[in-house]
Amino acid sequence: MFENMRSRRNLLRSTAIFAGGLLASLGPVGRVWAAPVFINDPFQLGVASGDPVPDGFVIWTRLAPDLFDPQALPNEAIVVNWEVAADDKMKKTVMRGQVYARPELGHSVHVDVMGLQPGREYFYRFTCGAAVSPVGRALTLPTPTDSPDRLKFALACCQHFQQGYFTAYRDMIAQDPNLIVHVGDYIYEVSYGVTVRQYPVNYARSLEEYRLLHGVYKTDPDLQAAHRHSPWIFTWDDHEVDNDYARNNSQFGEDPVEFEKRRLAAYQAYYEHIPLRAQARRNANGDMILYQRLNYGNLLEFNVLDLRQWRSNQACESPDWMSGRVLNVADCPEFADPARTMLGKDQERWMQMQFAKTGAKWTVLVHSLMLSAFDQVNGPGTGYYTDNWSGYQVARRKVLDLIKARKPANVVSLGGDIHSYFVSEVKDEDGNPDSQTLLTEFVTTSITSESYNTEIFNALLPENPHIKFCDDRFRGYVMCDVSQSQWQADLRIMDTVRTRDGKALSLKSFVVEDGRPRLEIA
Repeated sequence: MFENMRSRRNLLRSTAIFAGGLLASLGPVGRVWAAPVFINDPFQLGVASGDPVPDGFVIWTRLAPDLFDPQALPNEAIVVNWEVAADDKMKKTVMRGQVYARPELGHSVHVDVMGLQPGREYFYRFTCGAAVSPVGRALTLPTPTDSPDRLKFALACCQHFQQGYFTAYRDMIAQDPNLIVHVGDYIYEVSYGVTVRQYPVNYARSLEEYRLLHGVYKTDPDLQAAHRHSPWIFTWDDHEVDNDYARNNSQFGEDPVEFEKRRLAAYQAYYEHIPLRAQARRNANGDMILYQRLNYGNLLEFNVLDLRQWRSNQACESPDWMSGRVLNVADCPEFADPARTMLGKDQERWMQMQFAKTGAKWTVLVHSLMLSAFDQVNGPGTGYYTDNWSGYQVARRKVLDLIKARKPANVVSLGGDIHSYFVSEVKDEDGNPDSQTLLTEFVTTSITSESYNTEIFNALLPENPHIKFCDDRFRGYVMCDVSQSQWQADLRIMDTVRTRDGKALSLKSFVVEDGRPRLEIA
Protein backbone atom coordinates (compact mmCIF):
# COMPACT_ATOMS: atom_id res chain seq x y z
CA MET A 1 0.00 0.00 0.00
CA PHE A 2 3.03 2.28 0.39
CA GLU A 3 4.40 1.78 -3.14
CA ASN A 4 2.29 4.51 -4.80
CA MET A 5 2.97 7.29 -2.28
CA ARG A 6 5.04 10.03 -3.90
CA SER A 7 6.15 12.45 -1.22
CA ARG A 8 9.78 12.16 -0.12
CA ARG A 9 8.73 11.05 3.35
CA ASN A 10 6.44 8.35 2.05
CA LEU A 11 8.96 7.29 -0.58
CA LEU A 12 11.46 6.64 2.17
CA ARG A 13 8.87 4.74 4.14
CA SER A 14 8.10 2.57 1.11
CA THR A 15 10.98 0.32 2.15
CA ALA A 16 8.53 -1.11 4.67
CA ILE A 17 5.83 -2.63 2.49
CA PHE A 18 2.75 -3.99 4.21
CA ALA A 19 -0.09 -5.82 2.56
CA GLY A 20 -3.37 -3.93 2.65
CA GLY A 21 -6.40 -4.61 4.78
CA LEU A 22 -8.95 -2.30 6.31
CA LEU A 23 -7.98 -1.39 9.84
CA ALA A 24 -10.55 -2.19 12.46
CA SER A 25 -11.61 1.15 13.89
CA LEU A 26 -10.96 1.89 17.52
CA GLY A 27 -13.68 4.52 17.53
CA PRO A 28 -13.54 7.89 19.26
CA VAL A 29 -11.80 8.38 22.57
CA GLY A 30 -14.27 8.22 25.45
CA ARG A 31 -13.63 9.53 28.92
CA VAL A 32 -10.16 10.88 29.65
CA TRP A 33 -8.38 10.78 32.99
CA ALA A 34 -7.45 14.43 33.06
CA ALA A 35 -4.90 14.53 35.90
CA PRO A 36 -3.37 11.06 36.40
CA VAL A 37 -1.66 10.30 39.70
CA PHE A 38 -0.08 6.87 40.16
CA ILE A 39 0.75 5.09 43.40
CA ASN A 40 3.41 3.05 41.53
CA ASP A 41 5.61 3.73 38.52
CA PRO A 42 3.33 3.32 35.45
CA PHE A 43 6.35 2.59 33.22
CA GLN A 44 7.35 -0.65 34.93
CA LEU A 45 7.20 -2.53 31.63
CA GLY A 46 9.80 -0.27 30.06
CA VAL A 47 9.92 1.17 26.56
CA ALA A 48 10.67 -0.27 23.14
CA SER A 49 11.13 0.68 19.50
CA GLY A 50 10.53 -1.34 16.37
CA ASP A 51 9.76 -1.46 12.65
CA PRO A 52 12.48 1.07 11.71
CA VAL A 53 12.37 2.77 8.31
CA PRO A 54 14.50 5.56 6.83
CA ASP A 55 12.47 8.40 8.31
CA GLY A 56 11.29 6.93 11.60
CA PHE A 57 10.28 4.01 13.78
CA VAL A 58 7.57 2.96 16.20
CA ILE A 59 8.03 3.70 19.90
CA TRP A 60 6.04 1.81 22.52
CA THR A 61 5.16 1.70 26.16
CA ARG A 62 2.27 0.49 28.28
CA LEU A 63 1.00 2.09 31.46
CA ALA A 64 0.93 -0.63 34.11
CA PRO A 65 1.37 0.48 37.72
CA ASP A 66 0.21 -2.96 38.92
CA LEU A 67 0.06 -5.91 36.53
CA PHE A 68 -1.95 -8.05 38.93
CA ASP A 69 -4.68 -5.50 39.69
CA PRO A 70 -7.15 -4.97 36.82
CA GLN A 71 -8.45 -1.89 38.65
CA ALA A 72 -5.04 -0.23 38.95
CA LEU A 73 -6.02 2.12 36.11
CA PRO A 74 -9.49 3.53 35.42
CA ASN A 75 -11.47 2.53 32.35
CA GLU A 76 -10.52 5.84 30.76
CA ALA A 77 -8.04 7.08 28.20
CA ILE A 78 -4.87 8.66 29.59
CA VAL A 79 -2.80 11.31 27.83
CA VAL A 80 0.85 10.29 27.41
CA ASN A 81 3.52 12.71 26.18
CA TRP A 82 6.36 11.47 23.99
CA GLU A 83 9.53 13.05 22.72
CA VAL A 84 12.43 12.14 20.44
CA ALA A 85 15.86 13.69 20.82
CA ALA A 86 19.25 13.59 19.15
CA ASP A 87 21.03 12.88 22.44
CA ASP A 88 20.59 10.43 25.30
CA LYS A 89 20.21 13.27 27.82
CA MET A 90 17.06 14.35 25.94
CA LYS A 91 18.37 17.91 25.65
CA LYS A 92 18.24 18.18 21.84
CA THR A 93 14.58 17.46 21.22
CA VAL A 94 13.70 17.03 17.55
CA MET A 95 10.08 15.93 17.86
CA ARG A 96 7.39 15.63 20.51
CA GLY A 97 3.66 14.98 20.78
CA GLN A 98 0.80 13.47 22.74
CA VAL A 99 -1.06 10.22 22.37
CA TYR A 100 -3.87 8.49 24.23
CA ALA A 101 -3.22 5.30 26.18
CA ARG A 102 -6.60 3.66 25.64
CA PRO A 103 -8.17 1.10 27.97
CA GLU A 104 -9.38 -1.04 25.05
CA LEU A 105 -5.68 -1.58 24.17
CA GLY A 106 -4.57 -2.23 27.74
CA HIS A 107 -3.39 1.39 28.06
CA SER A 108 -0.60 0.65 25.60
CA VAL A 109 0.93 3.34 23.41
CA HIS A 110 2.23 3.02 19.86
CA VAL A 111 3.67 6.15 18.21
CA ASP A 112 4.66 5.95 14.53
CA VAL A 113 7.38 8.59 14.50
CA MET A 114 7.85 10.12 11.05
CA GLY A 115 9.97 12.82 9.40
CA LEU A 116 13.37 12.02 10.90
CA GLN A 117 16.72 11.87 9.10
CA PRO A 118 17.77 8.51 7.62
CA GLY A 119 20.60 6.42 9.00
CA ARG A 120 20.66 8.22 12.35
CA GLU A 121 20.63 7.39 16.04
CA TYR A 122 17.82 8.89 18.14
CA PHE A 123 16.57 8.65 21.71
CA TYR A 124 13.02 8.72 23.06
CA ARG A 125 10.98 8.70 26.26
CA PHE A 126 7.44 9.09 27.57
CA THR A 127 5.92 11.11 30.40
CA CYS A 128 2.52 10.80 32.05
CA GLY A 129 1.54 13.05 34.93
CA ALA A 130 4.67 13.28 37.07
CA ALA A 131 6.00 9.91 35.87
CA VAL A 132 8.91 9.73 33.42
CA SER A 133 9.84 6.58 31.49
CA PRO A 134 13.36 5.26 30.91
CA VAL A 135 15.12 6.58 27.79
CA GLY A 136 15.27 4.26 24.82
CA ARG A 137 17.56 4.29 21.78
CA ALA A 138 16.24 3.90 18.25
CA LEU A 139 17.74 4.04 14.77
CA THR A 140 16.41 5.06 11.39
CA LEU A 141 17.49 2.95 8.43
CA PRO A 142 19.58 4.17 5.49
CA THR A 143 17.62 5.03 2.36
CA PRO A 144 17.36 2.40 -0.39
CA THR A 145 19.96 4.29 -2.46
CA ASP A 146 22.51 4.44 0.36
CA SER A 147 25.41 1.97 0.43
CA PRO A 148 26.17 1.23 4.09
CA ASP A 149 29.34 -0.71 4.74
CA ARG A 150 27.97 -2.87 7.52
CA LEU A 151 24.97 -4.03 9.54
CA LYS A 152 25.28 -5.85 12.82
CA PHE A 153 22.13 -7.49 14.16
CA ALA A 154 21.10 -10.25 16.55
CA LEU A 155 18.73 -13.15 15.88
CA ALA A 156 16.67 -14.46 18.81
CA CYS A 157 13.65 -16.63 19.59
CA CYS A 158 11.95 -18.90 22.12
CA GLN A 159 12.13 -17.31 25.55
CA HIS A 160 10.16 -19.19 28.17
CA PHE A 161 10.11 -17.01 31.30
CA GLN A 162 9.65 -19.97 33.62
CA GLN A 163 12.61 -21.92 32.26
CA GLY A 164 15.40 -19.40 32.67
CA TYR A 165 16.71 -15.87 32.91
CA PHE A 166 17.08 -13.71 29.83
CA THR A 167 20.79 -13.07 30.40
CA ALA A 168 21.51 -13.75 26.73
CA TYR A 169 20.13 -10.28 26.08
CA ARG A 170 22.76 -8.84 28.42
CA ASP A 171 25.50 -10.31 26.24
CA MET A 172 23.62 -9.21 23.15
CA ILE A 173 23.72 -5.60 24.30
CA ALA A 174 27.45 -5.92 25.00
CA GLN A 175 27.90 -6.90 21.32
CA ASP A 176 26.14 -3.61 20.38
CA PRO A 177 23.85 -4.63 17.49
CA ASN A 178 22.05 -2.08 15.31
CA LEU A 179 18.91 -4.24 15.27
CA ILE A 180 17.43 -7.23 17.06
CA VAL A 181 15.38 -9.66 14.96
CA HIS A 182 12.98 -11.85 16.94
CA VAL A 183 11.44 -14.80 15.10
CA GLY A 184 8.81 -15.99 17.52
CA ASP A 185 7.78 -17.54 20.81
CA TYR A 186 8.20 -14.19 22.54
CA ILE A 187 5.92 -15.61 25.24
CA TYR A 188 4.70 -19.12 26.01
CA GLU A 189 1.01 -19.66 26.58
CA VAL A 190 1.59 -22.64 28.85
CA SER A 191 3.56 -23.47 31.98
CA TYR A 192 5.85 -26.49 31.58
CA GLY A 193 9.39 -27.68 32.11
CA VAL A 194 11.94 -26.69 34.70
CA THR A 195 10.79 -23.93 37.06
CA VAL A 196 13.39 -21.22 37.51
CA ARG A 197 10.81 -18.44 37.91
CA GLN A 198 7.16 -18.60 38.87
CA TYR A 199 4.66 -18.52 36.02
CA PRO A 200 1.48 -16.50 36.56
CA VAL A 201 -0.76 -18.54 34.21
CA ASN A 202 -1.05 -22.28 33.79
CA TYR A 203 -2.57 -22.18 30.29
CA ALA A 204 -3.65 -18.87 28.77
CA ARG A 205 -7.03 -18.63 27.10
CA SER A 206 -8.36 -15.12 27.73
CA LEU A 207 -7.21 -11.61 26.85
CA GLU A 208 -6.53 -10.92 30.52
CA GLU A 209 -4.28 -14.00 30.79
CA TYR A 210 -2.31 -13.24 27.62
CA ARG A 211 -1.93 -9.63 28.79
CA LEU A 212 -0.62 -10.82 32.13
CA LEU A 213 1.93 -13.11 30.49
CA HIS A 214 3.24 -10.37 28.20
CA GLY A 215 3.40 -7.99 31.13
CA VAL A 216 5.33 -10.41 33.33
CA TYR A 217 7.82 -11.09 30.54
CA LYS A 218 8.35 -7.37 30.13
CA THR A 219 9.40 -7.08 33.79
CA ASP A 220 12.63 -8.97 33.05
CA PRO A 221 15.44 -6.39 33.36
CA ASP A 222 17.61 -7.86 30.60
CA LEU A 223 14.73 -7.99 28.15
CA GLN A 224 13.84 -4.38 29.00
CA ALA A 225 17.45 -3.33 28.48
CA ALA A 226 17.57 -5.01 25.07
CA HIS A 227 14.42 -3.17 24.04
CA ARG A 228 15.95 0.12 25.18
CA HIS A 229 19.17 -0.57 23.29
CA SER A 230 18.00 -1.23 19.73
CA PRO A 231 14.93 -1.24 17.51
CA TRP A 232 13.46 -4.70 16.97
CA ILE A 233 11.96 -6.48 13.96
CA PHE A 234 9.33 -9.09 14.79
CA THR A 235 7.48 -12.06 13.52
CA TRP A 236 5.72 -14.67 15.63
CA ASP A 237 5.46 -18.42 15.88
CA ASP A 238 2.94 -20.61 17.67
CA HIS A 239 3.36 -20.05 21.42
CA GLU A 240 2.16 -16.48 21.24
CA VAL A 241 -1.21 -18.26 20.88
CA ASP A 242 -1.05 -22.07 21.22
CA ASN A 243 1.46 -24.79 20.40
CA ASP A 244 1.42 -25.82 16.72
CA TYR A 245 -1.79 -23.94 15.94
CA ALA A 246 -2.83 -23.34 12.32
CA ARG A 247 -5.33 -20.50 11.86
CA ASN A 248 -8.38 -21.65 13.85
CA ASN A 249 -7.15 -25.16 14.52
CA SER A 250 -5.61 -25.87 17.91
CA GLN A 251 -3.39 -28.72 18.99
CA PHE A 252 -6.18 -30.27 21.08
CA GLY A 253 -8.99 -29.98 18.56
CA GLU A 254 -10.88 -27.18 20.32
CA ASP A 255 -14.06 -25.93 18.70
CA PRO A 256 -12.81 -23.64 15.89
CA VAL A 257 -15.26 -20.87 16.80
CA GLU A 258 -14.07 -20.85 20.41
CA PHE A 259 -10.44 -21.16 19.39
CA GLU A 260 -10.80 -18.17 17.08
CA LYS A 261 -11.88 -16.08 20.07
CA ARG A 262 -8.81 -17.24 21.93
CA ARG A 263 -6.54 -16.58 18.96
CA LEU A 264 -7.87 -13.04 18.51
CA ALA A 265 -7.42 -12.34 22.22
CA ALA A 266 -3.80 -13.49 21.94
CA TYR A 267 -3.30 -11.31 18.86
CA GLN A 268 -4.62 -8.27 20.66
CA ALA A 269 -2.34 -8.86 23.65
CA TYR A 270 0.59 -9.32 21.27
CA TYR A 271 -0.10 -5.99 19.57
CA GLU A 272 -0.54 -4.26 22.92
CA HIS A 273 2.99 -5.26 23.99
CA ILE A 274 5.04 -5.08 20.78
CA PRO A 275 6.23 -1.91 18.96
CA LEU A 276 4.27 -2.46 15.75
CA ARG A 277 2.62 0.02 13.41
CA ALA A 278 -1.13 0.43 13.33
CA GLN A 279 -1.12 -1.42 9.99
CA ALA A 280 -0.23 -4.55 11.92
CA ARG A 281 -3.17 -4.30 14.30
CA ARG A 282 -6.13 -6.63 13.86
CA ASN A 283 -8.19 -5.60 10.85
CA ALA A 284 -11.88 -6.13 10.15
CA ASN A 285 -11.20 -9.82 9.39
CA GLY A 286 -9.39 -10.31 12.67
CA ASP A 287 -6.04 -10.64 10.87
CA MET A 288 -2.78 -9.02 11.87
CA ILE A 289 -0.45 -8.03 9.06
CA LEU A 290 3.08 -8.79 10.24
CA TYR A 291 4.69 -9.64 6.93
CA GLN A 292 6.68 -6.79 5.47
CA ARG A 293 9.83 -5.83 3.61
CA LEU A 294 12.54 -3.66 5.16
CA ASN A 295 15.69 -2.52 3.37
CA TYR A 296 18.92 -1.53 5.07
CA GLY A 297 20.15 0.65 2.21
CA ASN A 298 21.31 -1.47 -0.71
CA LEU A 299 23.12 -3.82 1.68
CA LEU A 300 20.30 -6.03 2.89
CA GLU A 301 16.63 -6.76 2.19
CA PHE A 302 14.62 -8.27 5.06
CA ASN A 303 11.58 -10.27 3.92
CA VAL A 304 9.62 -10.84 7.14
CA LEU A 305 7.11 -13.70 6.89
CA ASP A 306 4.17 -14.94 8.97
CA LEU A 307 4.01 -18.75 9.01
CA ARG A 308 1.07 -19.21 11.41
CA GLN A 309 -1.92 -17.12 10.55
CA TRP A 310 -2.98 -18.52 7.17
CA ARG A 311 -1.35 -21.93 7.01
CA SER A 312 -3.19 -25.15 6.31
CA ASN A 313 -3.46 -27.80 8.99
CA GLN A 314 -0.51 -30.11 9.51
CA ALA A 315 -0.46 -33.08 7.16
CA CYS A 316 -2.24 -36.30 8.07
CA GLU A 317 -3.73 -35.22 11.36
CA SER A 318 -5.69 -37.77 13.31
CA PRO A 319 -8.34 -37.31 16.02
CA ASP A 320 -5.81 -38.31 18.66
CA TRP A 321 -2.89 -36.23 17.27
CA MET A 322 -3.46 -32.72 15.93
CA SER A 323 -0.02 -31.16 16.44
CA GLY A 324 3.37 -31.65 14.84
CA ARG A 325 5.01 -35.09 14.59
CA VAL A 326 7.45 -36.94 12.37
CA LEU A 327 5.77 -38.89 9.56
CA ASN A 328 7.19 -40.93 6.75
CA VAL A 329 6.52 -39.19 3.45
CA ALA A 330 5.47 -42.46 1.84
CA ASP A 331 2.74 -42.88 4.45
CA CYS A 332 1.29 -39.38 4.14
CA PRO A 333 0.22 -38.21 0.66
CA GLU A 334 -0.91 -34.87 2.11
CA PHE A 335 2.74 -33.78 2.24
CA ALA A 336 2.53 -33.20 -1.53
CA ASP A 337 -1.01 -31.80 -1.68
CA PRO A 338 -0.82 -28.60 -3.80
CA ALA A 339 -3.84 -27.14 -2.00
CA ARG A 340 -1.97 -26.91 1.29
CA THR A 341 -0.34 -23.56 2.04
CA MET A 342 2.11 -22.18 4.57
CA LEU A 343 1.78 -18.47 3.74
CA GLY A 344 -1.77 -18.14 2.45
CA LYS A 345 -2.70 -16.72 -0.97
CA ASP A 346 -2.30 -13.02 -0.17
CA GLN A 347 1.10 -13.39 1.44
CA GLU A 348 2.28 -15.65 -1.37
CA ARG A 349 1.16 -13.05 -3.92
CA TRP A 350 2.89 -10.27 -2.00
CA MET A 351 6.13 -12.25 -1.86
CA GLN A 352 6.05 -13.12 -5.55
CA MET A 353 5.43 -9.50 -6.55
CA GLN A 354 8.34 -7.86 -4.75
CA PHE A 355 10.84 -10.48 -3.62
CA ALA A 356 14.48 -9.59 -4.39
CA LYS A 357 13.61 -6.71 -6.72
CA THR A 358 15.50 -4.08 -4.74
CA GLY A 359 18.89 -5.32 -5.86
CA ALA A 360 20.23 -5.54 -2.33
CA LYS A 361 23.52 -7.31 -1.81
CA TRP A 362 21.93 -9.78 0.66
CA THR A 363 18.35 -11.05 0.42
CA VAL A 364 17.08 -12.36 3.76
CA LEU A 365 14.09 -14.50 4.68
CA VAL A 366 13.02 -13.79 8.26
CA HIS A 367 10.60 -16.41 9.57
CA SER A 368 9.96 -18.64 12.53
CA LEU A 369 10.88 -22.14 11.29
CA MET A 370 13.63 -24.07 9.51
CA LEU A 371 13.48 -23.96 5.72
CA SER A 372 16.16 -26.63 5.24
CA ALA A 373 14.85 -30.12 4.68
CA PHE A 374 15.45 -32.27 7.76
CA ASP A 375 14.94 -35.99 7.21
CA GLN A 376 14.14 -37.39 10.65
CA VAL A 377 13.87 -41.08 9.70
CA ASN A 378 17.03 -43.15 9.99
CA GLY A 379 17.82 -45.49 7.14
CA PRO A 380 15.61 -46.02 4.09
CA GLY A 381 12.71 -43.67 3.57
CA THR A 382 12.26 -40.00 4.33
CA GLY A 383 10.36 -38.51 7.22
CA TYR A 384 9.61 -34.89 8.08
CA TYR A 385 8.18 -33.04 11.03
CA THR A 386 4.70 -32.01 9.96
CA ASP A 387 4.69 -28.57 11.57
CA ASN A 388 7.85 -27.43 9.77
CA TRP A 389 8.43 -26.15 6.22
CA SER A 390 9.24 -29.69 5.07
CA GLY A 391 5.71 -30.72 6.01
CA TYR A 392 4.40 -28.25 3.41
CA GLN A 393 6.34 -29.45 0.40
CA VAL A 394 4.51 -27.56 -2.35
CA ALA A 395 4.57 -24.29 -0.41
CA ARG A 396 8.27 -24.74 0.31
CA ARG A 397 8.97 -25.54 -3.33
CA LYS A 398 7.32 -22.27 -4.36
CA VAL A 399 9.80 -20.34 -2.23
CA LEU A 400 12.76 -22.23 -3.67
CA ASP A 401 11.50 -21.79 -7.23
CA LEU A 402 11.07 -18.07 -6.63
CA ILE A 403 14.71 -17.89 -5.57
CA LYS A 404 15.74 -19.82 -8.67
CA ALA A 405 13.70 -17.54 -10.93
CA ARG A 406 14.82 -14.20 -9.46
CA LYS A 407 18.45 -15.30 -8.96
CA PRO A 408 19.37 -12.91 -6.16
CA ALA A 409 23.10 -13.10 -5.43
CA ASN A 410 23.03 -13.96 -1.74
CA VAL A 411 19.96 -15.44 -0.06
CA VAL A 412 20.08 -16.18 3.66
CA SER A 413 17.28 -17.75 5.69
CA LEU A 414 16.91 -16.93 9.38
CA GLY A 415 14.69 -19.16 11.53
CA GLY A 416 14.08 -20.47 15.01
CA ASP A 417 11.52 -22.64 16.86
CA ILE A 418 13.54 -25.83 17.27
CA HIS A 419 15.59 -24.78 20.36
CA SER A 420 18.79 -25.76 18.58
CA TYR A 421 21.40 -24.26 16.29
CA PHE A 422 21.14 -25.49 12.71
CA VAL A 423 23.50 -24.14 10.06
CA SER A 424 22.69 -25.45 6.60
CA GLU A 425 23.06 -25.15 2.86
CA VAL A 426 19.60 -25.41 1.31
CA LYS A 427 19.76 -27.56 -1.80
CA ASP A 428 17.61 -27.46 -4.92
CA GLU A 429 17.10 -31.22 -4.65
CA ASP A 430 16.54 -32.50 -1.13
CA GLY A 431 18.64 -35.52 -0.30
CA ASN A 432 21.16 -34.81 -3.06
CA PRO A 433 24.32 -33.25 -1.56
CA ASP A 434 25.66 -32.53 -5.07
CA SER A 435 22.59 -30.47 -5.98
CA GLN A 436 22.82 -26.71 -6.43
CA THR A 437 22.90 -24.71 -3.20
CA LEU A 438 20.17 -22.08 -3.43
CA LEU A 439 20.75 -20.36 -0.11
CA THR A 440 22.33 -20.67 3.30
CA GLU A 441 20.43 -20.83 6.57
CA PHE A 442 21.03 -19.97 10.22
CA VAL A 443 18.53 -21.28 12.74
CA THR A 444 19.05 -19.96 16.24
CA THR A 445 18.72 -21.84 19.47
CA SER A 446 16.41 -20.56 22.20
CA ILE A 447 16.97 -17.74 24.66
CA THR A 448 15.81 -20.01 27.52
CA SER A 449 13.43 -22.72 26.28
CA GLU A 450 14.63 -26.25 26.91
CA SER A 451 15.59 -28.88 24.35
CA TYR A 452 15.94 -32.62 24.84
CA ASN A 453 17.07 -33.82 21.40
CA THR A 454 20.88 -33.98 21.38
CA GLU A 455 21.17 -37.72 20.79
CA ILE A 456 18.29 -37.76 18.31
CA PHE A 457 19.64 -34.87 16.23
CA ASN A 458 23.21 -36.19 16.24
CA ALA A 459 22.03 -39.58 15.00
CA LEU A 460 20.18 -37.91 12.11
CA LEU A 461 23.03 -35.76 10.79
CA PRO A 462 24.45 -38.49 8.48
CA GLU A 463 21.03 -38.54 6.78
CA ASN A 464 21.29 -34.78 6.18
CA PRO A 465 24.74 -33.84 4.83
CA HIS A 466 23.54 -30.36 3.82
CA ILE A 467 23.23 -29.57 7.55
CA LYS A 468 26.73 -28.41 8.35
CA PHE A 469 26.28 -27.87 12.07
CA CYS A 470 23.71 -28.73 14.74
CA ASP A 471 23.86 -28.27 18.51
CA ASP A 472 20.89 -28.14 20.89
CA ARG A 473 22.80 -28.27 24.18
CA PHE A 474 22.97 -24.53 24.74
CA ARG A 475 20.72 -21.52 25.06
CA GLY A 476 21.71 -18.34 23.27
CA TYR A 477 21.31 -16.42 20.02
CA VAL A 478 23.08 -15.61 16.73
CA MET A 479 24.98 -12.38 16.16
CA CYS A 480 25.20 -11.49 12.47
CA ASP A 481 27.79 -9.07 11.12
CA VAL A 482 27.05 -8.31 7.47
CA SER A 483 29.23 -6.34 5.06
CA GLN A 484 29.23 -5.88 1.30
CA SER A 485 31.70 -8.75 0.98
CA GLN A 486 30.64 -11.32 3.59
CA TRP A 487 28.13 -12.46 6.20
CA GLN A 488 29.54 -13.66 9.51
CA ALA A 489 27.32 -15.46 12.01
CA ASP A 490 28.57 -15.97 15.56
CA LEU A 491 26.67 -18.55 17.62
CA ARG A 492 26.66 -17.05 21.12
CA ILE A 493 25.83 -19.32 24.04
CA MET A 494 25.25 -19.01 27.78
CA ASP A 495 26.92 -21.37 30.24
CA THR A 496 23.65 -21.33 32.20
CA VAL A 497 20.30 -19.55 32.12
CA ARG A 498 19.18 -20.90 35.49
CA THR A 499 20.92 -18.14 37.41
CA ARG A 500 21.26 -14.45 36.64
CA ASP A 501 25.06 -14.59 36.54
CA GLY A 502 25.39 -16.80 33.44
CA LYS A 503 28.44 -16.13 31.27
CA ALA A 504 28.47 -15.91 27.49
CA LEU A 505 30.93 -17.27 24.95
CA SER A 506 31.16 -18.06 21.27
CA LEU A 507 30.31 -21.64 20.31
CA LYS A 508 31.08 -21.43 16.60
CA SER A 509 31.34 -18.84 13.81
CA PHE A 510 30.48 -19.23 10.14
CA VAL A 511 31.09 -17.06 7.08
CA VAL A 512 29.28 -16.78 3.76
CA GLU A 513 31.18 -14.88 1.07
CA ASP A 514 29.46 -12.62 -1.43
CA GLY A 515 28.46 -14.62 -4.50
CA ARG A 516 29.30 -18.01 -2.94
CA PRO A 517 26.28 -19.72 -1.28
CA ARG A 518 28.31 -22.04 0.89
CA LEU A 519 29.27 -22.07 4.56
CA GLU A 520 32.81 -21.74 5.83
CA ILE A 521 34.00 -21.92 9.43
CA ALA A 522 35.30 -18.51 10.46
